[in-house]
Amino acid sequence: MNNILNKNITYKILSVLLATMLWLYVITDQNPVVYKDITLPVRLIGVETLGANNVTLLDKTAYSVSMKLKGNKNTLDRINNTSINATADLRDYKEKGEYQVPIQISGVPAGVDITSMSTNSIKVRIDNVVSVTMPVVINITGNPAHGMAAMTPTIDPGEVTIKGAESLVNKVKTVAVDLDISSSSSTIKKNIPVRILNEKGEDVNNVEVSPKTVDIEIPIEYTKIVNIEPDVTVTPAAGYIITNIYTNPREIHIVGKKELLDGLDSVKTERVEFKDAKAFVDQQVSLILPEGIELANRNEKIRLNINIEKIIEKTIEINNIAIRNLPENLIGEHQQIAMKLTVKGPESVVNAWNANNSFYVDVEGFSEGLHEVSIMYNKPDEIQILHMEPSSINVTLKSKGVDNSDASRNEGSEASH
Repeated sequence: MNNILNKNITYKILSVLLATMLWLYVITDQNPVVYKDITLPVRLIGVETLGANNVTLLDKTAYSVSMKLKGNKNTLDRINNTSINATADLRDYKEKGEYQVPIQISGVPAGVDITSMSTNSIKVRIDNVVSVTMPVVINITGNPAHGMAAMTPTIDPGEVTIKGAESLVNKVKTVAVDLDISSSSSTIKKNIPVRILNEKGEDVNNVEVSPKTVDIEIPIEYTKIVNIEPDVTVTPAAGYIITNIYTNPREIHIVGKKELLDGLDSVKTERVEFKDAKAFVDQQVSLILPEGIELANRNEKIRLNINIEKIIEKTIEINNIAIRNLPENLIGEHQQIAMKLTVKGPESVVNAWNANNSFYVDVEGFSEGLHEVSIMYNKPDEIQILHMEPSSINVTLKSKGVDNSDASRNEGSEASH
């Protein structure tokens, strides 16, 4: 009886061992322990609480972590990047700064081990939240139809609010809208998205703008070129004179409704006054434009120029006096003199005057014989002759048949004139 019992126990032990070996075979051969690489997105917790502390994430990037898992094949096969959660909790970060936030892993099945991770934390930069109000500018490209121009645009609203991380908002230099007006011949009305630009004209991202669009209206009207009239009073200093007053440019393109332009040929500058002026004046001035009229180029600058020169007196010696309007049958000669004159006028005009070619006697209608003839001259209006000595000379007119070398020379000289 005992032998039978002993045999049964032995069989049972052998059966258990055999079953265990079979189970181990199935486990190791049919469902072996394997490794699996997986990349998980890191979900940020508490982002909404940052705003309550008036801070925000500076980098709006997607974080991820890679890891190696160890476990039975069947278990690992059921795992994907949504089965396991990777999170980083930001709720305790309330001030501006750069932080390493630990990554928390959850949802790992039993029997699965994490053997390695690419990182145990993520680096986040937290910045203060600020908001600024900035004007909207319009960038106009293209040209309207021929003979027309764009008048001053209206922008509604004229300002927008920009909100976001302080370091990003500080990069914003311009809020702009872009509008092409090529070939337009009537008023343009559009709703256009605004662009947030840095100093290089590049878009600044990850900031909020309110409102996101603005309404633009640009009247397109007729153009005309008109003269500019300087409205100026100048009192030169003693011993100085005004030689010219003008604007640069002298003409200007204006734009407005046709009925307003038709009766307009010139526009005046603002009124300016100078006293005791001694030197050239170069001053920017504004134009007085009638209501409803604008400059076609709103950026064009008008400069008022006034030439003011010193008045000088100068003594000049004249050695050449021409004889003009000789009768055809006569030749003429005059006594050789050195005429002296004293003149007064603007320095540049006096110095530039070619006086030796400006004096003459006119013998039109004179007959043969000796005549005392007044000396005449051509001069710039700005020059005043104070003294001329002599004021007349003796001229001898002779028949062309008379042989007189001096007369012949004068005749030749007159012919050259």
